[in-house]
Amino acid sequence: METTANPVSSGYTPMQELAGYHQQIAEKYKHLKPDEIEVTPDSKKLIAFNGYYTLDNANGAFFAIDTNIHFQNGSSTPIYDIALLISLSGITSARFPFTGTFDGTCLRQQSVGFKGVTIDLTLMHTDVSNGTTASCSGTITFPGRLSIPVSGATYNNPIPAELFIGEYYEAVPVYIEPNGEYKKEEVCVPVMQIKSGPEIFYDYGANDGILKQVPSFTYNLNMYYFTFGKGDKSYRLIMGSAAAGGLACNNIIVSNGTSTSRSLQTIPFPNQAPLVAPNTKSCKLASFSGYYQISSLAKGAFISIQAEQVPSMGDDACTILIGVSLDGITSNGYYFDDTQKMTFKDNTLHMPEQSIKITFTREYNARQGSLVNIKCTINKHQNIIGFTLFNPVPLSVFGGVPMTNSKDSLTILSNSEVTYNNKTLDSILYVPVMYILANPWNKPTIVMSFGTDGLKGNTCIITDQSGISVVNAIPG
Repeated sequence: METTANPVSSGYTPMQELAGYHQQIAEKYKHLKPDEIEVTPDSKKLIAFNGYYTLDNANGAFFAIDTNIHFQNGSSTPIYDIALLISLSGITSARFPFTGTFDGTCLRQQSVGFKGVTIDLTLMHTDVSNGTTASCSGTITFPGRLSIPVSGATYNNPIPAELFIGEYYEAVPVYIEPNGEYKKEEVCVPVMQIKSGPEIFYDYGANDGILKQVPSFTYNLNMYYFTFGKGDKSYRLIMGSAAAGGLACNNIIVSNGTSTSRSLQTIPFPNQAPLVAPNTKSCKLASFSGYYQISSLAKGAFISIQAEQVPSMGDDACTILIGVSLDGITSNGYYFDDTQKMTFKDNTLHMPEQSIKITFTREYNARQGSLVNIKCTINKHQNIIGFTLFNPVPLSVFGGVPMTNSKDSLTILSNSEVTYNNKTLDSILYVPVMYILANPWNKPTIVMSFGTDGLKGNTCIITDQSGISVVNAIPG
């Protein structure tokens, strides 16, 4: 799928609520030394359940365990900020710091007088067979009110900042012209590097190949989202993966209320084979979409499974891109193609013409936080072990209530039905592992990137030839 680069917006700033909270965190801890801030064992246990839990109480209702990690002044010691976000109505929401206890299953927190909230919840990791990763059930009580029973589930899985270690390039950016035509420019300029620690080195939008260390930054585990600033500009990195392109980043630069963006990836020019005929078993393989680290071969080596769903063409209208990198520097991309004798049976992918065999085992691994493990053979390399922390999310998860701003309205009615400004988008393509929608599917003029934005709940960054618009489920 094509991605957009360098659109200009007018007053709509992506991820504004979360970015504002990151600024509060930076201000709160700027005079403290990281090693003086205690991280309790209960906090570390709770981070494993980080995520937005959709609740049954009302359309748009949610409970979220929201972890932000702050690194300041070049220190490698993280400062953890864990908040509990609650919306029982889907109309209003509130953030409360985690001050309670968590033994690995039971989350308990007491309000103090008429401040705070009382929470008594059981959290459990699911068997991920239905796509969800964890569930919650119990009661939430606001001061002076009766206890309210709640239950819900999340598709989220916390991903540490270190997963995104690598060097990033703005490779083959694609511009949407006002007439809807595409303009491509092949460049290969290092834009950013994330090192262990983690440390970020960045060009601050100069595109000159000169990377400077970012002294302080904050990372959100729900949205795989970094923020930092310099002067009057703020920089936002929404991380993900890009099939054969490796790790990816939507780099948003905000200055005076105007946003520009760049699409970055760790492998600038993957070798992508053409698609001839999608395999009819694609949708079964789609459930194993993810970025699988195979670091036993080389630093940055990976196998990537990325599904592109086109609901208007039927339940089996799904194209799978398979990315393979054995060295973390170069990669080959393949489509799951009927013409190349590829098969997917008993959770095993056979690609005989490429000498690739991959067996997928879905199980939650608490030690590494992974959701699916793989065992594979690639050419002469046998018994390669890998895993993914990513999880595909159905489009319908971002439904419930319309997402709006002062001029735009977006409603997700189902996995196949979307309305934008009262117009039905009936030719969509959706990428469930990256929460990206494009319309029309064959040559997009609108690209939507879904996620959550702190207290604003579900959010979507909408890009078209006129620029960027941002809509939220709780816009106030």
